[in-house]
Amino acid sequence: SSDYIFEDFNLIIPKGKHIIVTGVNGSGKSTLLGLIAGVFYSDKGLIQVASTRLGYVGASPMILNSTLRENLLYGVQEDINDAELNRMTSLFKLFNENELQLDKRISNKSLSMGQMQKIAFIRSLLSKVEVLILDESTSNLDEESKQLIFKILEDKRMTIINSTHNKEDFKNMDLHIKIVISDDGKRNLEVS
Repeated sequence: SSDYIFEDFNLIIPKGKHIIVTGVNGSGKSTLLGLIAGVFYSDKGLIQVASTRLGYVGASPMILNSTLRENLLYGVQEDINDAELNRMTSLFKLFNENELQLDKRISNKSLSMGQMQKIAFIRSLLSKVEVLILDESTSNLDEESKQLIFKILEDKRMTIINSTHNKEDFKNMDLHIKIVISDDGKRNLEVS
């Protein structure tokens, strides 16, 4: 883009905290997450992240046309045994107990959006991420599933940076960053 989305701002995100990022559509929430994740690069300035163990869960997670096991382990560098995979799928209530078959072929057509998002959460946690970046990651989940995932994440020791339209969904946040667009199109960050 020839337009600058963010100019002249400093932001420090404390380690081990849950940060919520809000703003209207097009305000730059996903761009900010992309900069933090190293997917986007700034023209000038410095972006430092204190960890290389980053995870990402978005509204439409990538699902391979492959087995459940391969989808859960995609990108995971750790050795994970089937017992741990079964424990995580049970913890996240991915399927009914009698449905769980790690060698069953799945695709984005055979799963609900909620199941795809749960797989992405499991994949990130199996990777032992230290910074979890969430971009509207619970938008396709029912209330029960949202509360389940919030409870699971609450017990983890990691930094969570969460872009959402529904700040009210998140009770246990430590910091709120609101991206505000001024009349001249400049973005400002309000931190509370």
